[in-house]
Amino acid sequence: MSPEERPSSPDPAGSRGDASSTPTGREPSTPTGPGAVHGADHPDETPPEGEVVSPGALAAARLLRLRPRHGPRVPGQKVRDSLEIPRWGMMIGILLTFLLFLSLLVLFFLPGVATGAESHGINFDKPTKDWYQGPVRYIITKVELKAYKSLETELDRQNFIDWFWQRRDSDPSTQKNEFRERYEQRVFEATRMFADTSTPGWKTDMGKVYILMGPPDEQNKDTMARSHRGIVTWVYRKAPIPGQGGNLVVGFAKDASGEFHLSTTPTIDSDVARGLQFARTPITIDDQRIIPGLDPAMLAAGASLNQGELATMMMYGELQQLPPKEEEMFRTLVSTHEFFTTIPAESQLDCYQGTDGKTFATITVGIKSSAVQYHTVGEKERPDVVVFGKLVNRKHPDEVYPLASESNFVESQENPNAGPTDMLVFQATGAFKPGEYELVLGLQDRVAKRVSSYRKNVSIPDLTSKDLALSTIAVAGTLDPVEYRVSAGKPFFIGKFRIVPRPDFSFKKSEELNLYFQVYNPAIDSETGRPKLDVFYNFKFRKDDGSYAEVGTYGVKASGAQVQGYAVSLEKWPAGVYQVKMTLNDTISGKSVSSQIDFTIQP
Repeated sequence: MSPEERPSSPDPAGSRGDASSTPTGREPSTPTGPGAVHGADHPDETPPEGEVVSPGALAAARLLRLRPRHGPRVPGQKVRDSLEIPRWGMMIGILLTFLLFLSLLVLFFLPGVATGAESHGINFDKPTKDWYQGPVRYIITKVELKAYKSLETELDRQNFIDWFWQRRDSDPSTQKNEFRERYEQRVFEATRMFADTSTPGWKTDMGKVYILMGPPDEQNKDTMARSHRGIVTWVYRKAPIPGQGGNLVVGFAKDASGEFHLSTTPTIDSDVARGLQFARTPITIDDQRIIPGLDPAMLAAGASLNQGELATMMMYGELQQLPPKEEEMFRTLVSTHEFFTTIPAESQLDCYQGTDGKTFATITVGIKSSAVQYHTVGEKERPDVVVFGKLVNRKHPDEVYPLASESNFVESQENPNAGPTDMLVFQATGAFKPGEYELVLGLQDRVAKRVSSYRKNVSIPDLTSKDLALSTIAVAGTLDPVEYRVSAGKPFFIGKFRIVPRPDFSFKKSEELNLYFQVYNPAIDSETGRPKLDVFYNFKFRKDDGSYAEVGTYGVKASGAQVQGYAVSLEKWPAGVYQVKMTLNDTISGKSVSSQIDFTIQP
């Protein structure tokens, strides 16, 4: 192709900016016109080829909008700008910097709250062998301590710890354990406030007094610059110890390690070399006169003249125990001869349709009367048993439902007449969210001075479905109609029936087997406005090989009741284990549901 026929656009090779690839093969001259491009103020400032520029300098140049250093280029030539940072790259850098900043916040601030307990070895409820050496050391009784040390399994220790906190709940009617929350809060506050030494704050004398007595009404500090030691006095305007009157003053003296210790004579204890000068009248290094038996710092803080050294020592002995008003709040059941043991118990959970998406449940506990001791009340021998407990959501352990306190886990009317082989029956009721729970119970035999705990996994069903459904079948020893409907939630009463469940599902031949259940969402007959239900009870006897033999089927047809009760006399039934299957047919809708339970007839 002749030179005249060549295209006017530059050769593709020229896009690399090589001088040798220019159309003429000559060195390009520096343009001087108005449209000329300059990489620097002077051409000889252009950096030599191969010069290394740091990424920081490139980024700074980009942010300062500096022009890249390069000379003129052929029109259409693409020259890579070493300072060109893609916009998306800058955005990623800014985002990563922001995330790093957030990470630092989490690292320096959140762990102090979330893991402060572990970092200081604080253990409130882990069932370790040395649990009693944690913050509970200040409130655990000698009897409880001895009982805990005797426990060998982790489950027994966990039961004990639950019992320990439960019995100290100041208001069992609420979901929260107010005392435990307040106690833990004081421990965390003490750990944070008194962290000036290597000793964890809650283990210091200041921490101990703060945890047991709470924050003081007034705090006085004397750094005593001349001796480079210190005095701190706490004043409680209303002393929590009876008989102490007002202005209870607690003194602390700083030792050589920098830790404050409880002191009856903080003025002397905080001075260098005991601080006494050899003079007729003892004075401290900062010229404070010492009256025998009285401390200047304590008097200056408002201590009475009666609060001498001996009285202060006795007061401190009481100070390091729980205040009596706190003891009253705990509802402590323990006495000097009480011990932790096992009291055999059975439980039964019966569930019914509730309101607001919840399930109404009755928790019935049975204790063999022969397993507890009796005492004389008037002219009769009676037991004295207390039952309380809680339901703990297994998926969300923070969701806790207290069942009862000492005063509201109700005993059955039949308990006073219970024979040696009968059960003492107690019941609590409540409305709970459907789910999987752990039932935790505390049992106390006040006569024998024994305590025990009991755990069992239970399920609370969801009965809000619109389909035909049944409640659980309550197996009861007593099923009596009442003339009036009692208030909702009263133990042992459901609607117009008084029901005393049999937690061990065991009956004597002289008794009746009583079955109670409710029917939900049956079809309604348009003419009568009532359902038409056929109910069949099929009984089977379990043989020695584990198989079942038919006993008989009893039926109730065309029933219009959604509350069903059925009683069977067991007088002629042989002893053994039985199974009853209840089948309900809705003759209007054609739907059917069934449920079955086992029970025992004693020889």
